[in-house]
Amino acid sequence: MFSLPVGEKKIKFDRNVQLAGGVYGVVYKGQFEDRDVAVKRVLLYVVNDREEETMLKLDHPNIAKLLYCESDNDFRYYALELCKASLDKLFLDSNDPQKYDGPIPRHIEIFHQLAVGLEYIHSMKLIHRDIKPDNVLIFVPSTDQGNKIIIKWAYFGLLKGVNEKGTYTLSEMKGKNIWLAPESLKWITNLQEGVEVRGTTKSDVFALGLVYGYLFLNGQHLYGSVEQVRKNIIEKNPTNMLKIEGKLRQLYEKDLLSKMLEDDPDKRISSEEVVEQLKSINNKLTEKNEELRHLCARESNGELMQMQRTKMERMCSIICVDTIQTQI
Repeated sequence: MFSLPVGEKKIKFDRNVQLAGGVYGVVYKGQFEDRDVAVKRVLLYVVNDREEETMLKLDHPNIAKLLYCESDNDFRYYALELCKASLDKLFLDSNDPQKYDGPIPRHIEIFHQLAVGLEYIHSMKLIHRDIKPDNVLIFVPSTDQGNKIIIKWAYFGLLKGVNEKGTYTLSEMKGKNIWLAPESLKWITNLQEGVEVRGTTKSDVFALGLVYGYLFLNGQHLYGSVEQVRKNIIEKNPTNMLKIEGKLRQLYEKDLLSKMLEDDPDKRISSEEVVEQLKSINNKLTEKNEELRHLCARESNGELMQMQRTKMERMCSIICVDTIQTQI
């Protein structure tokens, strides 16, 4: 176990238990004040004091809480809430030791929690700018705290403030990120010296739509293979949309997905509107489930009861977002 130098012993972590790694730092399992935490280690030269202050102020159930920060001569260390896994770990091969097989909420609940968390970030005049499955964490409370699973946004290395109009200067968006809005991709592709291009918080909404699609498609990207994603996003070609089951596609694409994936950010819905749309969709699902349950309850004959139950399960698997086990 590695600990910080004398006088800076609050955060400890185990070098041998790495939870995640990326361009901006490595995350280890560790401890802070006798509490298990995730410890993110970042090189000092990439630390942004303004971002750090903002992260410490963020306080929402659907955002991984930054608990404490400290430094040594080379690194800055962040103690964060420890979660079970990131969303991308759901779809690893069954023999992969990092695959997450634990409890998970229904898709509609995941969607709602993510939208509410993002709405909060935007209400704080901030934009996340790094929305992707890797940055969505699954928090499972201990038994004595209840069994409500919480989905949390994490890793705010690209967090940026926006003005009163919700816009910001596009910058630092580069590399091979496949979870970006078309306006960000176009800016990366057509960099112009001395030309200021502004983005909006609605870029986060497009990326959130991609995460929703990722869940619907069990780990596939809505816009195709890694090699084709950026081109397909710019060309407005969600090649995998038809792979989403028809009834689900009707329900979500009509009311939500198409509005989130709108190419023109001025026409794209806001995170606040996403929350409202999800409430409407959830009400429709709840009403349909109640209708089906009442239908089964009215049947007294055992054979008819079984037939209706089978019909209900089949309809629920089509209409609802998740498996039968999580829906009824």
